[in-house]
Amino acid sequence: MFNDFIHRFLKIPLLMRVRYDHSISKEPELTVVMLHGIASSYATWREVLPVLAHDKDLAKVRFIAIDLIGFGRSEKPDWYLYDYESYRKTMTRTLKKLKINTPIILCGHSMGCLIAGDYAASGEIVIDKLVLVSPPIIRANEVAGVQDLVYTRLYGELRKHTDAKAINAAAKLVDALSSFEKKSLNTRAFRMSMDNIILNKGNYSLFAGLHMPMEVIHGRLDPLVIGTNLRKLAERNPNFHLTETFGGHDMIGAKAKKVNKIVKETLIFTLLHDYE
Repeated sequence: MFNDFIHRFLKIPLLMRVRYDHSISKEPELTVVMLHGIASSYATWREVLPVLAHDKDLAKVRFIAIDLIGFGRSEKPDWYLYDYESYRKTMTRTLKKLKINTPIILCGHSMGCLIAGDYAASGEIVIDKLVLVSPPIIRANEVAGVQDLVYTRLYGELRKHTDAKAINAAAKLVDALSSFEKKSLNTRAFRMSMDNIILNKGNYSLFAGLHMPMEVIHGRLDPLVIGTNLRKLAERNPNFHLTETFGGHDMIGAKAKKVNKIVKETLIFTLLHDYE
């Protein structure tokens, strides 16, 4: 009750739960903050984070992974709006609480990419670069192709029927296709995040207009991401550097190795060239 009062009525932003915070060096020169996707948690990075964080070539990098509000071990209030503005406020308070005194790179997976892009565009705290893994970017209906319309309908139906028995029957398939945690599917956080973040019609324009380096990784077998949209963005925005690789939505197997390679190269390049 007291928490509801200070956060809901006094408008003090919530803090996200920090699940991982590690740097080999006591004086890091760069910080990477990792954001997971919808219905997931920091465990999304299980094949990426330990490899990178303990790589001696990246000793000067601080690695942080958090659980977004509504998911994992973060708070899940029933009054939270789960929209860009809400996540922006919680991101700012969380980053300030972490007392980061280095440049920041946001690394997102799935919905985490969208939150990272919006946050970078807001300018609330300066973000130097983005690494985006499996960003589910759709176009607005008035310029959408058939794929976008089908994708929107499928995600919309999934959102509407999260309380139905069908979602439980599909849970095993969902688990195989993505890192969705079954217990998170029938929640307000899932429904509201789907509506306000993933199905937000401004996402394509957001990334088309971002003026910052973006390393984007797409698995060609990913059923939840429209590769055509990513390729169009890469043609339209020279800051949107797309790498397509073998794999699905999650960072496992060959795709995890590709993510590790690209993130490592990005971090080393940033350390050597951007902050000399």
